Order: sequence, then C-alpha cells, then structure tokens
Amino acid sequence: MKNFIEVTNYDGGMTVLVPIGKITGIVCDGDGSVFIEMGTDKNDTSSGILVTESYDEIKSKLYESEV
Repeated sequence: MKNFIEVTNYDGGMTVLVPIGKITGIVCDGDGSVFIEMGTDKNDTSSGILVTESYDEIKSKLYESEV
C-alpha cells in the first residue's frame, strides 16, 4: 500500500497503518525504542506512536512505500 507503513504499537501490540504524509520525525532513543512523531502541539509536546520495530526497519518501510 503506497503512502502508508504498517507498524506495531508498542503498548498494545496492535497493528497500525500510519500515513507517511503525517510523519514529522522518527526518533530512536538511547535504549533502542522508536517513536514515530506525527506532530507537536503549541507547547512543542510531540504526539505519535511508540513502535516495536527498529529504526532501520522503519527506514526500510518508508523507502519501500515510495518505490
């Protein structure tokens, strides 16, 4: 499916389709956890989804969705 990536929500294990156009950043923490940022509010608080996939897996999914 173009313009979406499928990821797994860390907290509930649910599979989620994320629209690529809404992604503003991919953040990998020091412990290896990955957060897909999909915006910030007026206080610069991030909103998004914590996922089970690695940073490299997300990069690969983003690349594959655009090919």
